[in-house]
Amino acid sequence: MNNSMQVKRYDYLDNIKWVMTILVILHHSAATAGLDPIGYNLPHVEEAMQYQYQILDTFNRINQSFFMSLFFFISAYFVIPSFERKGAGTFMLDKLKRLGIPILITLFLFFPIGSLEFATSNLKGFFLHGNIDLGVTWFCWTLIVFSGVYVLCRTISEGNQKVYIDKPFPALWKIVLFAVIMIPVNFFGLYLMEVLGQNFLGFHLLKYFPIYVSMFYFGIVAYKYQWLDKLEFKHAFSGILMWIVATVFISRLTSGFGLNDEMVTRGFTAIGMSMFLLYIFKMLFNKKGKLSSMLARSAFAAYVVQNVPMYFTADFYQHFMTQTPLINFVVIAIPSVVGSFAIGYLICKTPVLKRIF
Repeated sequence: MNNSMQVKRYDYLDNIKWVMTILVILHHSAATAGLDPIGYNLPHVEEAMQYQYQILDTFNRINQSFFMSLFFFISAYFVIPSFERKGAGTFMLDKLKRLGIPILITLFLFFPIGSLEFATSNLKGFFLHGNIDLGVTWFCWTLIVFSGVYVLCRTISEGNQKVYIDKPFPALWKIVLFAVIMIPVNFFGLYLMEVLGQNFLGFHLLKYFPIYVSMFYFGIVAYKYQWLDKLEFKHAFSGILMWIVATVFISRLTSGFGLNDEMVTRGFTAIGMSMFLLYIFKMLFNKKGKLSSMLARSAFAAYVVQNVPMYFTADFYQHFMTQTPLINFVVIAIPSVVGSFAIGYLICKTPVLKRIF
């Protein structure tokens, strides 16, 4: 690593994080509107209107194809400068504090408020079969583990530092080849999830972890070689083309053969859409105003607390709910987004909590 490399501030990465946080809340609002059994979702509507669940399912499948992978990439992008500024010990302590405390708050505060019975059985489940639901903070736990592995690798290789030669942004054929190579690895992740459970050791949906690990690694490498500065229109165009071809054509083809289409298309969709969105935000949203700065500052706290306003909104609204899932989705989504960021803003203004969030 070139020691003269300066840490740049990318406003568009802050902007993409709060936009993606809203997308995550909308994703879970669609589930709460009756799409998935998540514990406090609305009951299913009459059969004549259930076709709208397919619309919500399509919306969520689109989100799932890339959004958490992009979060891992962005989180990893700042690992190197943070590690080199703080050192191994302080770096990990900071991760444990900033990411670990929200996990504990979720397990011992949010879950018991929602259902004490669920909170208790969830903890018991960890000791019985190694599965524990961490809610949305599974992302925090995974980042702790990924960061710990990075620190371990850096510590082991400390005495064998290499001089890095600048590398150009990967060619399209290399990206496509990688996505193809990842297909059997994704299926292995699916197999592990089916054998071990959906929340084994707190890792939510192991079938997606091959890509999560890859995107975290790519985030580190992207900082090392400053690939975001080299991201051009051709990469964005290639990326969205990859996503469309994988989603529209490859997905249908593999489903026709009885294969899990997500495992086949995952590498194409996650990398493709990430390249597209990073370029779009880089070119169009690389600045911050007062509102966007506030949203960016509150985004992480909003992500952690999102289930609180969502739970109370669903609990109140189910007595008045319509038989139109799309309307129910909107009614759940708006208070959930506004409430999450409002609570997040207050958290970031609280003396003790603002040092965590």
